[in-house]
Amino acid sequence: MSHTQFKLTYADRPVGRLAILTMDNGEDHTKPNTFGEEALASLGAALDELEAAEDLAGLMLTGKHFIFAVGADLKSFTGMDADRARAAGKAGHDAFARLMALPFPTLAAINGACMGGGVEIALHCDVRTISSGAQVVAFPEVFLSILPAWGGTQLAPRIVGAANAVETLVINPLNNNKVMSPRQAFDRGYADRYLDSASFLDDSLALLERLVSGEEAIERDLDPSAGLDEALANGRAMADGKTNGATRAPYLALELIEFAARGGDLDEGRRREQEALAELLPARQAQASVYSFDLVQARVRKQPWKPDAQPRKVTKAAIIGAGLMGAQLGALHLQRLEVPLVMKDIDGGVLERCRAHIEETLDKRVAKGRLKPGKATFLKGLVTYTTSYEDVAGADWVMEAVLERMDLKQAIFADLEAVLDEGAVIATNTSSLSVGEMASKLAHPERVVGFHFFNPVAVLPLVEVIKPEGVSDEAMATAFAVAKKLKKSAVQCADAPAFIVNRLLLRFNGAATEGLRHGNGFQEIDTAVKRLGLPMGPFELFGLVGLKVAYHTAETLVAAFPDRYEIDDNFRMMGESDLPGIYDWSKGGEVYAEIRDALVVEEGATPLTEEQIQRRALEAVADEARRMIDEGVVADARDLDTGMLLGAGWPFFNGGICKYLDQTGISEELFGRPLLTAEDGARR
Repeated sequence: MSHTQFKLTYADRPVGRLAILTMDNGEDHTKPNTFGEEALASLGAALDELEAAEDLAGLMLTGKHFIFAVGADLKSFTGMDADRARAAGKAGHDAFARLMALPFPTLAAINGACMGGGVEIALHCDVRTISSGAQVVAFPEVFLSILPAWGGTQLAPRIVGAANAVETLVINPLNNNKVMSPRQAFDRGYADRYLDSASFLDDSLALLERLVSGEEAIERDLDPSAGLDEALANGRAMADGKTNGATRAPYLALELIEFAARGGDLDEGRRREQEALAELLPARQAQASVYSFDLVQARVRKQPWKPDAQPRKVTKAAIIGAGLMGAQLGALHLQRLEVPLVMKDIDGGVLERCRAHIEETLDKRVAKGRLKPGKATFLKGLVTYTTSYEDVAGADWVMEAVLERMDLKQAIFADLEAVLDEGAVIATNTSSLSVGEMASKLAHPERVVGFHFFNPVAVLPLVEVIKPEGVSDEAMATAFAVAKKLKKSAVQCADAPAFIVNRLLLRFNGAATEGLRHGNGFQEIDTAVKRLGLPMGPFELFGLVGLKVAYHTAETLVAAFPDRYEIDDNFRMMGESDLPGIYDWSKGGEVYAEIRDALVVEEGATPLTEEQIQRRALEAVADEARRMIDEGVVADARDLDTGMLLGAGWPFFNGGICKYLDQTGISEELFGRPLLTAEDGARR
């Protein structure tokens, strides 16, 4: 990708000569403007020209079509040491400070996507306008375990106030990297004018003219410290809840915001940003975050596992099983594929509830302005709700989403084969059963793939694409093509018990839960695991997925690998109960009495320390990850990391599981080698 250049042009207007500074990397909108050493050098050259000019009345800074700027080039972060990080922070500060010091009015016209350093350079201008078509505005840095270090923590509180600064610099990135719409950015004070995209640049330039002439002035009456204490408390609570203190980034960001909001000197604030960057960027968490970002934003989108075959065109789709999961799958397929959809179930009542779910999903999108009413009516009309397989005839893509029973699934497959043509692809949403065995009785087993979603379907981005022995390239290519149309991140896995995420999680959590036999409490074990930076402890997770679902997956793994998976008396007791989880949230999250009273603790047992609980879990999952890589369950360790990031919600700053084990030295200690290799096995 070409580096971003700052291109100067000039316009002679009645108020005087205006400079227009455009950020442009010479690529289309799919490759946004970023800032690296070359870009800052280009900005420096432009500033030399601007500072030397004696006839300029004002400056407008903007970006190429659809893009303002999205900040620093993440590729430059890999392997960066403290000195280079500090120098990079200073280079940005020095350049942006020169922009701020120009002796004439400056206006940032935010015409497109604006993130990180893009927001920071805009904050260094006197005034900001934002286009209604700017798409996203955000500070993603804390999500990547760094912080805005080109003036963001210092200028945002001064311009938008402490509460908005904490929300946008700390809380939003911790909240799954939430972004602002252009209107939201304007409402929070990041722009002084919200302008229609059709005439945005002309209107922005006209505003600059009025500012130069004195016809208009931008007034801001803001107390940066208003609501500061409450905002800081909210930010720290969010950081504790999301990271459990496992990364320093959000806490340092809050300290810097507080310094600025309480009136700290701007130059000193810049120096503190540089020191914070020198601490954070070389650290394990930031380096893992950059790795994670590449996995989920670049690698997985390229679908390196996809065979070089023509996928079958999907002109009609069907979902077999219209229960809770099937209804979610139906809503997703309908909205993304926009082709005739058949929802088939044996129970008319289930079908009616499915219809209500799908139509309510569409109605909610209409209410939020994300779907036009006419389009919603059209989509509703594409769905057939039926108890008959005859309505499935002619489908190109059929997904099965019924109970996890092999005999039931095989019977459904036989019924499907009777009405489908031989090229139609059948996908199963099984979470643990053998896809090959499921297809073994068909005349055309090569058409069957695994397509395992995670619950809730609308939220979690991962789908595991299971490749059974003998499957056709066309079927696999179709599965990857459908995943892309569904806007899901697809990772390939061999047809092995519990596939990727459930297999790793059961091994990890199974080892942690052994603490119960040693006398450790449920909350104690959950807390120990979460202090690794994970979003949930094992018992919280069991409650989310359902005790019976977790138990059934464990049974599958015990049957396949009895040497290392087991169901002890405590897990069996939990799995066979009819309770919704371990904790009774109606009573503040205390353990259900039925579970607490039935718990088995070994006689004379000594409770494990927090470190022992963590170590047992990590060593167990390390062993399983190594086996999965060595046995070819996945093509590369990166596949395991992608699965944990997107399917289990593991934080970017841990890099999945393999990256974490390599960074902390556990894989080297256990196996004498890292799990990740320089060559990506999926790209061979």
